[in-house]
Amino acid sequence: MTDLYSDKDLQQISAQVKKRYVVLGVILAVILGLFIYSLIIRKEWMSIVLFALIGFIAVFVIDLFCLPLQRYKKLVLSALSGRTHTESLVYDYAESEPSLVDGVPCLGLIFLGEPDKHGTREQRFYWDREIPLPAFQSGSQVTLKYTGKNIIGYEL
Repeated sequence: MTDLYSDKDLQQISAQVKKRYVVLGVILAVILGLFIYSLIIRKEWMSIVLFALIGFIAVFVIDLFCLPLQRYKKLVLSALSGRTHTESLVYDYAESEPSLVDGVPCLGLIFLGEPDKHGTREQRFYWDREIPLPAFQSGSQVTLKYTGKNIIGYEL
C-alpha cells in the first residue's frame, strides 16, 4: 500500500504554519507599535490609518496565507491519525472539474463498487491536487485507503 502522507509531511506543514504566524505577528507588532506611538503624539489621522491597516493585514494575511495551510494540515493530521477504511474498487474516471473539500483543492475520482440501495455503483473519492495522480487505468482494480472521502493511500 502506497501511503500519500507521512509524519515528515506533517512536521513540514506545521513548521510552515508556525513560520507564517510568526511573520504575521512580527508585522502586526511593528504596526501596533506605530499605532501606539501615533496615540502618544496625538495624530488622529495616523491612528485611524494604522488601526485600519492592522485589521486589513490581519484578515488578509490570515485568510490568504495561513488558513489554507491550516486546512491542509488538518487533512494530513486526519490522514495520519484519523479513522481509516480500506476498500477494493474498480477505477472508472477522474472528474474534469476540481473540487474544494474542507478548504483543500482536490480532484474527484469515480470508482465502481457494489450497487447501493439506489442501484448506483459509482463512488466519488477525492485526491489531493498537491500530489501527482498515478496513471490509473479505467477498469483496473484499485485498493483504496481513505478517511472520510479523501484518499490517503492506494495499491494497484
